Amino acid sequence: MFMPNFTRITGVCCLLALAYSGIATAWDEKLDDTPMNTTCKPEPLAQCSWARMQGAKWSGLDMTDGAMLSIRLDGADLSRSNLTRANFQVANLSKANLMMANLEDAHMHAANLQKANLMLANMTGVNLLDADLRGANLRGAKLQGAILIAAKLEGATWVDGSVCAAGSVGECR
Repeated sequence: MFMPNFTRITGVCCLLALAYSGIATAWDEKLDDTPMNTTCKPEPLAQCSWARMQGAKWSGLDMTDGAMLSIRLDGADLSRSNLTRANFQVANLSKANLMMANLEDAHMHAANLQKANLMLANMTGVNLLDADLRGANLRGAKLQGAILIAAKLEGATWVDGSVCAAGSVGECR
């Protein structure tokens, strides 16, 4: 009776350790250029989790329902791209250009969107739980039904052009 429970607990602990190491890896700016996912292609149902695609030029592409967990897209151009229902959990999209992108129902839990350009983006129903949007530009973005619980918004330009005050978490103040 003791051993099966011990095995389950050990397995759960290992999975949690891997998840936390993924957070550190996705946001770490001191990584080398060794490819982690060499099969990543910007297309519908893309399998791009763990890929390092900093500075990618993916403007206007369709990546509907893509799996992009912990992807590095910092500084990438994703403007006018269709990212409907894409999973960007723990992804690094800092300084990315997402202007006029369709992010409807995308999963962006704990994503790094610091200083990202989300101007006029369709973010209807997007999950931004615990995402970091400090300094991001959200002017004109559609945020109906978006989940902003614990999202860091300090210094972000809000949909109406106002700048979110220091300490803005979960709502722009």
